[in-house]
Amino acid sequence: MILKRLIVGPLGTNTYIFGSSETNKVVIIDVGGEPETIINVIEKLNVKPIKLLLTHGHYDHTLKLGKILRYFEIPLMYSKKEFDSGVFTQKKADKWLTEGDSIHVGELTIHVLETPGHSPGALSYYSKDPKEYEGQKIEGVIFTGDLIFRRSIGRSDLRGGDSRLLFESIKKKIMYNPEVNDNFLIFPGHMGITSVGEERRLNMFKNYFLEDNDT
Repeated sequence: MILKRLIVGPLGTNTYIFGSSETNKVVIIDVGGEPETIINVIEKLNVKPIKLLLTHGHYDHTLKLGKILRYFEIPLMYSKKEFDSGVFTQKKADKWLTEGDSIHVGELTIHVLETPGHSPGALSYYSKDPKEYEGQKIEGVIFTGDLIFRRSIGRSDLRGGDSRLLFESIKKKIMYNPEVNDNFLIFPGHMGITSVGEERRLNMFKNYFLEDNDT
């Protein structure tokens, strides 16, 4: 597995390079700015990007994405709900993504979840294939954008945000998703890496997305 986190742009957005160590093919998840930095890291890793995935369309996750798309000549993929909501209309997707879609990158399969709340068409991406990260045994990874952070959650007071939907997405798509468990690492759109289990125990908003018998 290849998994690199870059902290870029004016709001310290996490841009991820994720993919196959067997084929050296990767996807790029979100572009927070500083395209030259992203390009340089990808070239040093000697990997080949094949797609650009967006978790959502806010400017700090899409800044300068055109330069990345043109440089690597790769397709853009995100939710049509985000485009139709008006949150992000700068560029239509080459492929619209919906719940249940799968993206194959070498030996890895990335699954798409619709996780609205921070924005109407927000997506999360998970894979059950990674079993180790920096020496730590894991059972998968999930890229959540601005849905949930380490010990916190994303904002719901921006255009198209909805706090009820946000908590429902965390609850149904992460905490009680039968495909995701406590040993999944969470790679959020900002701040540090965490795990589903840690957020179940330590997130300050856990009472809003856990069942009563779990809190």
